[in-house]
Amino acid sequence: MYLLDKSNALTIEKILEFPKNFVFKKANGNAPTFWAKGNAYWFKFRLKNTTNINQTFVVELPTPLYDEGRFYAVEDNKILNVQYLSWDTPQLDRPVKHRNFIFPIALKANQEITCYIKLRKEVGSIWVPITVWERNAFDYYYYSADYHTWGFVIGILLFVVFFSFLLLFAFKDMLYFFYGLYVLMAIGFICTSQGYFIRFYVDGSFGVSGNRMRYVCSLLFLISGLLFIRKYLRWDLLKTSFFNYMTWAVIGMLTIMLLFLYVDHLSLKDTLFHSYSALISGILSVVFWFPTLYVIFGAIYCIRIQHFAKEAFYFLLANLPIATIVFHSALSNYEIINGTRLVEIEYFAGAFLLEIVVLMVLLAYRLKAMQDTAEKLFMEKTLAQQQRTEAILEAEDRERVRIARDLHDGIGQMLAAARMALGNFLAKKKVENEHIQNSLDLLEESIKEIREISHNMMPGALTKLGLSTALKQFVNKINALGVLQIELQIIGIKERLSEKIETMMYRIVQEILSNIIRHAEATKVSIELVKHEHELVLVVEDNGKGFDTKDARNHGIGIKNVATRVEYLNGSVNFDSAIGRGTSVIVEIPLINSK
Repeated sequence: MYLLDKSNALTIEKILEFPKNFVFKKANGNAPTFWAKGNAYWFKFRLKNTTNINQTFVVELPTPLYDEGRFYAVEDNKILNVQYLSWDTPQLDRPVKHRNFIFPIALKANQEITCYIKLRKEVGSIWVPITVWERNAFDYYYYSADYHTWGFVIGILLFVVFFSFLLLFAFKDMLYFFYGLYVLMAIGFICTSQGYFIRFYVDGSFGVSGNRMRYVCSLLFLISGLLFIRKYLRWDLLKTSFFNYMTWAVIGMLTIMLLFLYVDHLSLKDTLFHSYSALISGILSVVFWFPTLYVIFGAIYCIRIQHFAKEAFYFLLANLPIATIVFHSALSNYEIINGTRLVEIEYFAGAFLLEIVVLMVLLAYRLKAMQDTAEKLFMEKTLAQQQRTEAILEAEDRERVRIARDLHDGIGQMLAAARMALGNFLAKKKVENEHIQNSLDLLEESIKEIREISHNMMPGALTKLGLSTALKQFVNKINALGVLQIELQIIGIKERLSEKIETMMYRIVQEILSNIIRHAEATKVSIELVKHEHELVLVVEDNGKGFDTKDARNHGIGIKNVATRVEYLNGSVNFDSAIGRGTSVIVEIPLINSK
């Protein structure tokens, strides 16, 4: 049963003395809810100990934030027990050391009493689900279940916050910042709604007094939620700017309410809050449910126009339980429907946990999609780069073949013909001239030089006999010059390799030996070419002066040319060197992917 006390002046004595003047009405639902507008409400119920032993019971109201809560136990119009609680009553001063409003009452065997509870809240609704516990059962189950449950919930939310900020630092995406902020503000909302840590802000340490910190956390929770959904569904990319502007308008409205709470407390000593509590209560009621309605319609709009439709659809599903609780709470606050326990913070926390789990899955999916896209772009870039490298190297080899052919078949043949004609002329005239003979010798040397250049650019042994023979001939020529002493070992190559591999490997050996001759000041070189089942391994070692591989200035054109050709064959190259101990070059070429 309930009674509205608009005067806030009723006492238990008056009610008991003039019962006909104060008629209690039957409350509807298992959790009666009233939009109090700062008025007090009285509640009455009967409590009987049906056992044959004395027992202690506790009457629990699962809310910590009433401005006034008075409990009276009455038998035969005689007041047996009086208890007073408020949100600012220290837990150590309460009969039951808990943040909620809990009143113990001892009853004798078969004793029946009438309980009266007076509740007053400055702003917001009066919500009264009453649970009566046997004291032993309460002490055994309630504390453990309560603290373990909320510890579990807060622990999960803190982990989500940590993980979100970790993703923020890893990917530099502000979406993860807004999501982490959203979950962090939800923790603040849950803790203040449950009365946790109230002793730390009851004195106004955070700029507002007492339980108004709950309104601050609620507003911050709504603001962070709007910032997250705006970033998540990219409302800034919509063709119509309505949602973008409307979002900032709602955020602005919430921010004004937030500033009002601080200005009223810090500058006006809560004058406006006390003077216009009914108006402020009505405004806050709209402020708290409107953003949820706005977000739902925004998500539906994105689905309809196919703007991040999949993300919007799953967000809508994830947000549906919370939206249901919020609208149920709003309708019961306005007494349109009967109040139920659905609006308990436990249900809200469970719904929010479901939402963040779904959102974490969506963010993980989004992250995977980003990684897949980045990997695809990287593969496309690598393939394009490889194709460009392949085209350049193939064009270079074609140009080498053309120049070698032009030198050998063109200029070389012309010089040979000129020498032959000049020699025939001298033979017919039987002329002996030292200058002409020198010219003939010079022509002969030029012909030999052109043939040598032509052979180096595209050795005939490489195209006709293969890599092994071409390398042996090339090494023998260098050994004949006396510049280097080269030891060559070729193992496992019994048949011809692909033209691409043979040409590139020959050029790689050429480039490495050219670098050794020009820079290493070496006297001995060891070359080992080994064909394994699935790869070709080239190892070149010299006893030269070495170089610092970490110094980028030492990475000249020769090293880059080697690396480019190895990359063209999908292989790997490693330069191992240090000043004073020579250089080792290891090239590994896969045979399967390079064929």
